[in-house]
Amino acid sequence: MTQSNTSLVVELPAPEAADLAVRAAREGVSTPELLGYHVLKSAYGYSHPLVMAFEARPKKGHEGTK
Repeated sequence: MTQSNTSLVVELPAPEAADLAVRAAREGVSTPELLGYHVLKSAYGYSHPLVMAFEARPKKGHEGTK
């Protein structure tokens, strides 16, 4: 099954847009992917299949104490 996507334009204040871009980079995902996750989670909750898949993806870890 092929999934199609639709693009939406979002206007955000510059500081918040920059913060989201930094958060996306920290998570290791693209900014549009992170925004899509937040939109779906806000609109449909944690039970949406794409939200569940995003939550279950392998996440970047961090090194222990040095």
